[in-house]
Amino acid sequence: MDQTWKKALVVGLFSFLAGCTSLGSALNTVQTMPRMLDDHTVVISGSGAGTDSMSSVRQAVFRTAAQTAKSSGYQYFLVLNEQKTEVPGPSSSYGSKQSRRTYQLAEPRDEVTARFYRAGEIDPNQTGLFNADSVLAESVR
Repeated sequence: MDQTWKKALVVGLFSFLAGCTSLGSALNTVQTMPRMLDDHTVVISGSGAGTDSMSSVRQAVFRTAAQTAKSSGYQYFLVLNEQKTEVPGPSSSYGSKQSRRTYQLAEPRDEVTARFYRAGEIDPNQTGLFNADSVLAESVR
């Protein structure tokens, strides 16, 4: 009977840990949408839910810029414009009738306009230039 409990405990622990990693990705509700303006220029809009941070939205937007650059045959991108905003999200109330509190979540949004470059088209040391491979490598960590 002792072995059965040990096996059940190990299986339960692994199930719990697997659920934690799935939960982390389930809570990431950032959505991005790239829109090509021409062969070299893209606008990427990103938005998160009230549980997402501006940082997570910005990371997703830059990751999408890097993915779009690579899939279009480019190595680098330069951010031409970035607009960060937060719009009111859902609100919630709690407490008794006498001491009711309401809080409202903010939904972070980020929009980036970027221009793509191939290797040799631009100085890789130019200020503000992002290497798509480096951005994608950072997002894996």
